[in-house]
Amino acid sequence: MNREGVPGKSPEEMYIQQKVRVLLMLRKMGSNLTASEEEFLRTYAGVVNSQLSQLPQHSIDQVQ
Repeated sequence: MNREGVPGKSPEEMYIQQKVRVLLMLRKMGSNLTASEEEFLRTYAGVVNSQLSQLPQHSIDQVQ
């Protein structure tokens, strides 16, 4: 996977996007996020909204 030269995305933007995605998946799987993780998600609410639409709609429990 080429991590260099993603058009239009700075390394910081890529980090934020990946962190939001990981935190959302952890939350969706039932993990309790820390107060700082919840605050991070609130801070980047716009990223959160765009990531929510990309999450799979099925539960992890349904995987066979």
